[in-house]
Amino acid sequence: MSDSSLRLCIVLGTRPEAIKLAPVIRAFQQDPGIDTQVVLTGQHREMVDQVMSLFDLKADADLAIMQPQQTLTDITCRSLQGLEAYFQTQRPDLVIVQGDTTTAFSAALAAFYQKIPVGHVEAGLRTDNIYSPYPEEANRRLISQLTTLHFAPTTTAVGHLKAAGVVGDIHHTGNTVIDALLTVAGQNPDCPIDGLDWERHRVLLATVHRRENWGEPLAEIAAGFLAVLNHQPDTALLLPLHRNPLVREPLTKLL
Repeated sequence: MSDSSLRLCIVLGTRPEAIKLAPVIRAFQQDPGIDTQVVLTGQHREMVDQVMSLFDLKADADLAIMQPQQTLTDITCRSLQGLEAYFQTQRPDLVIVQGDTTTAFSAALAAFYQKIPVGHVEAGLRTDNIYSPYPEEANRRLISQLTTLHFAPTTTAVGHLKAAGVVGDIHHTGNTVIDALLTVAGQNPDCPIDGLDWERHRVLLATVHRRENWGEPLAEIAAGFLAVLNHQPDTALLLPLHRNPLVREPLTKLL
């Protein structure tokens, strides 16, 4: 890689970031004029490793911040400290983050502290309720204030950014999760599941892990699943369980 190459650093820490950034990483890695660095914070561990393996991606650095029962403050502090050291050493020309995770916010802030421009994939999503989703709505609003290149998935998201008067260039790019889907659409992994007959069952695939669903809402969702299964005996529920014990343990008991 020549000294004149663009030095690009892509920071991710969670499964959805890995999925949505995988096509972006692969595209940049195919460009000989770009020196692409991939940094994992470790906000998620096994779940990110699974996605990286699926898309045949390797990290250039891993901050390994994950600890049991870590708080948002823990994630932010350890990410900021690790990224500060990395950015000071590597001096990327641009830092790319995705979405609205605490990793994305921390990376944008760490880049800002080093006066490094930020590119934000999936920019402009809004609910106009700073506590819903929490902390994602606040994260993405704050990231927008630190971003130079806004990559918005929809025209609605573009409108949100323009209405907020953000500084920087706004680009309507579409959603990279579609590119991720197309990348793996032709794969047919051998994944037998005990008790599931794909020929006989109508399969209901669901995922439930959002912070705003913890507690009583999670119990209500589980009750809804059971009602569907009782009413439609030929239906099977396929529910991948998140590793967070606040999600996994109650759903295991209820279902």
